[in-house]
Amino acid sequence: NKLKNARRAATRYDKTAESFLGFIDITSIRLWVRLLST
Repeated sequence: NKLKNARRAATRYDKTAESFLGFIDITSIRLWVRLLST
């Protein structure tokens, strides 16, 4: 559900699967780092 807060992931603006999955990876890492820093 937290990934859906990233508007770009929810609406899927990227045209290729590689760029979409890359954005999902980056967003997931950012969420994970935020979780670790608390």
